[in-house]
Amino acid sequence: MIFMTTYKIKPFLSNEETKKVLQVFAEHGAGPGTTAHYVAADGGHGVVIADTDDVAGAYRNLQNYTQWVEYDSKVMLPVEEAVPLIMESLG
Repeated sequence: MIFMTTYKIKPFLSNEETKKVLQVFAEHGAGPGTTAHYVAADGGHGVVIADTDDVAGAYRNLQNYTQWVEYDSKVMLPVEEAVPLIMESLG
């Protein structure tokens, strides 16, 4: 499964909190199947693309960061697979 997770850093993190979340990331790293991880130039949010069937592992990994980060994850479908399904539903 392909997941797209957008995340937003919780507002007003102190320098110490920012250091801590980076230390935790250095220790635990990205979730399973991460193929791309982009951080916005303003540092306030980012996007992670992962290709994995290990949903529990991905969830476990997110738990490392929820103190500092808010997440929104979506299961994605390649457009080549989605278009025929859309066409089929239109009759």
